[in-house]
Amino acid sequence: MAPFPAQPLVGGCLCGAVRYRIKQVRTAFWCHCTMCQKASGSAAVPWASVARDDLELTDGTLTRYASSEGVIRGFCGSCGSPILFDMACEAEVDITVGTLDQPDAVQPSHHLWTHSARAMTAGLGADLPRFAAERDPP
Repeated sequence: MAPFPAQPLVGGCLCGAVRYRIKQVRTAFWCHCTMCQKASGSAAVPWASVARDDLELTDGTLTRYASSEGVIRGFCGSCGSPILFDMACEAEVDITVGTLDQPDAVQPSHHLWTHSARAMTAGLGADLPRFAAERDPP
């Protein structure tokens, strides 16, 4: 049984200016890196990884910010909702699970970058594997 719904998922930003459709989620994870903490204003961010061709913007455009070498973060230029993490060297892009219309349809399977995890996230997905840095998807 696949851990993610087979049907397309849709989502968008807080103000509704940016909307998107995902054909299929490949994996999902909690990120605890300091870059995601700063970009989101949260202690951890749940991301859904999708093939580049499986993501379609259906309304609006993303404002893009080069947060580090080879990395672009996409967000709504009107309301600021973080939506996209795009590392140019990877075949997939990541979408913030919280911007999905049905975020509970995508459950993270592991934690990444836990060497910078904040104490307040200790019980978050406590039964999931934790990795101090990046790793290949399961």
